[in-house]
Amino acid sequence: MPDAALSPPFSVFGHRAATAPRLHRRVMELAGRIGETLGANHDAYGFLTALATRAMPEATQHEQPAGTQEGREAWLDAGVEEDTQDQPVDRLARGLGLTSAEIDVLLLVGLANEHEGLSSVLRDLHPARVPAATTGLAAALAESGALPGAPADPVAARIWLRRLLQGGPLAASGAVYPQGDSPFWDRTLGLAEGLWDALHAAPLWPADARRTDPALIGVAPPGLRAEDPAVAAVLRAVGRGVPATASLRSKDPADAALRMAALLTATGREPAVLDVPVLDRPAARAVALAALAHGVTPVLVAHELPDGAAALDDVPAPAVLAPPPGVVLGPTRRTLLTVDVPPSTRAAHRELWRRLTPELSDAADTVPYTLGSAAAQELARNATAAAQVRGEPLRPADLRSALGARDADRTPHGVVRLRPTAGWDGLVLPPDRVAQLHEAVTQVRQQHVVLDRWGFLHGRPGRRGVRLLFCGPPGTGKTLAAEVLAGEMGRDLLIVDLSQIVSKWIGETEKNLGEAFDAAERGDAVLLFDEADALFGRRTEVSDARDRYANLETAYLLSRLACFDGLAVLATNLRQNIDQAFARRLEFIVPFDLPNEDERGALWRRHIPSGAPLDSRVDPDQLAALYPLSGALIRNAAVAAAYLAADADTAIGPEHLAVAVRREYAKAGRAYPGDLPGATEPEPHRVNVHTVKESPCP
Repeated sequence: MPDAALSPPFSVFGHRAATAPRLHRRVMELAGRIGETLGANHDAYGFLTALATRAMPEATQHEQPAGTQEGREAWLDAGVEEDTQDQPVDRLARGLGLTSAEIDVLLLVGLANEHEGLSSVLRDLHPARVPAATTGLAAALAESGALPGAPADPVAARIWLRRLLQGGPLAASGAVYPQGDSPFWDRTLGLAEGLWDALHAAPLWPADARRTDPALIGVAPPGLRAEDPAVAAVLRAVGRGVPATASLRSKDPADAALRMAALLTATGREPAVLDVPVLDRPAARAVALAALAHGVTPVLVAHELPDGAAALDDVPAPAVLAPPPGVVLGPTRRTLLTVDVPPSTRAAHRELWRRLTPELSDAADTVPYTLGSAAAQELARNATAAAQVRGEPLRPADLRSALGARDADRTPHGVVRLRPTAGWDGLVLPPDRVAQLHEAVTQVRQQHVVLDRWGFLHGRPGRRGVRLLFCGPPGTGKTLAAEVLAGEMGRDLLIVDLSQIVSKWIGETEKNLGEAFDAAERGDAVLLFDEADALFGRRTEVSDARDRYANLETAYLLSRLACFDGLAVLATNLRQNIDQAFARRLEFIVPFDLPNEDERGALWRRHIPSGAPLDSRVDPDQLAALYPLSGALIRNAAVAAAYLAADADTAIGPEHLAVAVRREYAKAGRAYPGDLPGATEPEPHRVNVHTVKESPCP
């Protein structure tokens, strides 16, 4: 047992005394009452009385004995004038409707967290030597009259206390609860997680919840109208303290939570946006109690909801819940108010980025409008930090880099992310085909005028989507054109890998495709389906189960592509195999034909860099006239010839190009037209390596 003369000063005289003086006085006064209940002969009496006397204001120390009712009242009232600010314990008591006795029980359970000496006293009093209060200690206080409102009769006092601990607001809210399976009066009294910290106004939250910086709420435009009936019902419930759950249905729960919080702030309420990993019943109770003590309305962004809406059944105050998309909340005993949070408008998107990056006038056009308020603020912070490290002003490129870094780890299974490097100069196509690609870029860039300002396609799903079909023989530049489009708009290219995204399990392919579409919309990336005929093939008459499920996949892709709000490219070698229903959903169909002679000459010049040593005998126009190859085969031949020349330590000559072109013809199974004029035989020791004749595989 600690000696009263040697015990250190009470800890709440420091930070906690400054943040919750009324709680401090009540805790110390309760310690004195415990000492009086134990009696002067008990070892702890002197220590507890000394603590209570030390905490008593000097003006009252000699007027009334600390252990008498008159002394307690004078002691508690002494600081009323100096302590007029609403305290967390007052807010909690008001929210739960606690009596003075129930507040004392609450403080009794928290005693061990206040001072190591009190923890030691409670350990000595506990049957199992646990530093915590027991139901038996609470009963002793009730029987002695130390709990206000307790019956004078000892038996009646115990019955009264048992009802308080099992059916009162403390128990119903989960703030205080008897724990364990020992006899009732030997049980430990447990305290809700994080509640004691909240009563001391500490900026901590239970259940691993993280509070969004309140300053960020003011940055996000509300995006919700107070006059909407569903929103007005939520505001009334919060304003009147009705224990109701407001559920925000949105594709972006964090964004919906910030927008509702902005509206609550605008109407005079203080919200706390909390990111909760797992919101089950204990977590919901603990977070709600902490919110009551802090005097805020909890706006909960839940990543997992194992108990559905029922997790909030025991919460005694209004709460706003932003569940994960598609989660069914299930039944609840509370009033459930549902608010459908619409996607952010272009105007709200521009206003958000004007506030986040006032130094950039075109920031809103640099990042996707589908980016929610929470993600936008994180993106702006990361981009600004990168610019500060570089020591330069913030640039639009910083925002795109931060967006790419953010989405790099969120690429779904079966999708390959590519950072575009190709430009228009690497694309050799007829002028009318290039014009279509430029027009596709224009449709993306001018949406804020045509769709938002002029009002075209108002209310139609997928109206911001641009869908293209690239069709033509292999190697004609379809994938390269998709990369050029992505690079022109400063976006990543997401390439769907059919080997990974198609599954034998029913429904799994559609799930993987849905994640690919969502990732492209979320990250404002260009989505490429290479060999698209494998997925977007014609529907057939159902003759067996395989036909039925293949048709289901096509039907899903039809509906998902129609409502896609991004840029999607379908590339195929077999246009006739694409279901005709896709044609009306496409803004552009761009044929990719084999290049003509002039285009082949341009391709040879593009694929042999100006810095490469080229023999004067090589004429790109002659190569183009003699070898009718696709762009991909020309690239392969140029690279292979360069390696042969490097190995021979000579310039790239006709003999190297002849060997490389012959190999491309052999791989394609086509007849080789013959060597270039002036091509010599390779060196003898290289014949078996480089002069591979046409030998089709059996």
